[in-house]
Amino acid sequence: MGHTIGESSMAWSSAESSDGDPLTKCQELLRSPFAEPALESTRNCEEFVRFGNYLLTLTTETGRERVYQFKDWRLASMIVQFGHEDFDRVLTDLNSRFVIVEPKKRWRGKDYAAIEIRPSQPLNQLTEKVLKPDDFSVVVSSASL
Repeated sequence: MGHTIGESSMAWSSAESSDGDPLTKCQELLRSPFAEPALESTRNCEEFVRFGNYLLTLTTETGRERVYQFKDWRLASMIVQFGHEDFDRVLTDLNSRFVIVEPKKRWRGKDYAAIEIRPSQPLNQLTEKVLKPDDFSVVVSSASL
């Protein structure tokens, strides 16, 4: 997944190879004379710049979603969707990199990040994407297990 719980938005952007970190993009948007205060995206940026809270949803080329939640300008949690065909590969990767807390369900990172496999749910309520019943998500958070 390439990210670490607690990383800054700038470190997130670097690992994502994106064209700018979310905080800088929000600051630029808010400085723009074309910013519409009534738009949800503008309000989300104001929240991020003022308080460090932001939710970012990305869709991969395969149509799977990844959600990143920032709190206090740091990555607090992430959710990555996978298809059932990826289960064995993901399980092998998690087992090799993290401490197993509950086989095939929960792991703990060196930094005590909690890693869980959960049944997949639509991550963005605005999309009408249909998920297969055996798809799953990997949830990584700073919460203790």
